[in-house]
Amino acid sequence: MTSHHSPISSIEVELSISARILLESDASPKPDPLCVVFNHPFGRGWQEYARTETQRDVFNPEFHNKIKIHYCFEEEQKLKFQMFDTDSCSHSLSKHTYVGKVQCTLADIVIVQAYSADIMLNGVKRGQLIITVTDVSHNREELELCFSASNLRRSGLAFSLPDPFLDILSSKKTLIQRTTLLSNTKNPVWPSICVPFRLLRNNRGDYRQLTLQCYHYCKDGHHQLLGETEIHARQLLDAPSSFPLKKSSSSKAVIQLTESKTKRVHSFLDYISSGTKLHCTFAIDFTDSNGDPHLPSSLHHMGRDPTQYELAMRAIGDVIQDYTGEMFSLLNFGARSAPVSHELHVRGIDGVVNAYRSCLHSIQLGQTGCLSPPIEHVARSAKKRLEWRGLNCEDYFLLVVLTCREIADVSQTTKAIIEASELPMSILVVGIGPTTFASLARLEEDTKKLSHNGHKTARDILQYAQFNEFLDKYDDVAGGFHLAKHLLADIPEQLVAYMKMKEIKPRP
Repeated sequence: MTSHHSPISSIEVELSISARILLESDASPKPDPLCVVFNHPFGRGWQEYARTETQRDVFNPEFHNKIKIHYCFEEEQKLKFQMFDTDSCSHSLSKHTYVGKVQCTLADIVIVQAYSADIMLNGVKRGQLIITVTDVSHNREELELCFSASNLRRSGLAFSLPDPFLDILSSKKTLIQRTTLLSNTKNPVWPSICVPFRLLRNNRGDYRQLTLQCYHYCKDGHHQLLGETEIHARQLLDAPSSFPLKKSSSSKAVIQLTESKTKRVHSFLDYISSGTKLHCTFAIDFTDSNGDPHLPSSLHHMGRDPTQYELAMRAIGDVIQDYTGEMFSLLNFGARSAPVSHELHVRGIDGVVNAYRSCLHSIQLGQTGCLSPPIEHVARSAKKRLEWRGLNCEDYFLLVVLTCREIADVSQTTKAIIEASELPMSILVVGIGPTTFASLARLEEDTKKLSHNGHKTARDILQYAQFNEFLDKYDDVAGGFHLAKHLLADIPEQLVAYMKMKEIKPRP
């Protein structure tokens, strides 16, 4: 579902670099090593990002200069570390002796925290590079807030009770956090909400100006303002306190902050670096809505160019394969044989694409594309893992559904999502082709939580995007990059939310 506030996937980390340089011979002079770090932003080539200092006459340098870089889960961040033996004071690298390089991703480093790799030159080992990582983003605290209100009244409807929710906005009117929606009350007492301290301060560390806005929920999305007030973020630390509402139909309308607690929180990196592994399953729509694969008009047609299914799987898989140990599962839904079938376990994103192509030769397209079977299938896997290992921080499941049609079983899919929200699991849905996908867009709407037979989602676990919206703006590769970035941005927050809900701490 759509995130209310800035995702927590961008985390500033600090890299500490050391090396062990091999002697060319017993008579070799001691080198003056320098390490140069290159990154590879999307759409550009390799470019220099930072340098360590030069150390003198040492084979085992421990560089003092730390390299700060923003880690983003939703991007594949390629890095290259080149080691030089400096021969002069020149800034130009061509004036120095090239020792060798290490190439990896930032994910490779943060997963293990202490990363080591051979420094290679033309296939020959020239030493070893050691990189340790530290989270320096100061995202370790959040504020747990309990709000209530009294004397709320809808404009012109004095005898109609509102369905209120409360928004916390930045000075730029960006949504920071939103309470749960309550029904039919003028004196709501909302469940507690948590706000990361980083969202309450500006870049200088000063507390921000905030706006509290209280609304009556309307199904058409045009919610009615019940009142608002401006506060200083520092005031959220002082409870109890009251804030009279302006622009309200009731002169007595008040927002109360009844409780405020500062809590230390674990970060996404805490879990990933302590061994949490992602288990990713791609579920592919094999209904006849795709068209006959033998015809060029089919969404499954294997022509000269890759299909949208292949582009989307490759874009998402390239980013997350470091977190899955390069292992993926592939299953189909909507085929004539069964609601869900042909689950395959493959290595690498090339394995996923090749398995998909092989399936096209052996599967008959079906007529009914129900979304609940793949969700229930992965949910069963998550339940089995919990039964086997108990509550732990080692496993989190990611289901990526690729479909070309509207949901045929909205009620059952809603039920499956609600049940999955209690499990270590997130769901990404990619709309393939020209369908409008109105039912998927409605499912993703999270102003009012999904409900089924009185049960509601425990947390947000669903992200949806229509691939054509990105392909209309970019070429195939760039479209895939932005699709993956959009869909994956909230996964760190969802994983942390699950661990927090179940009171699971990272392994020491």
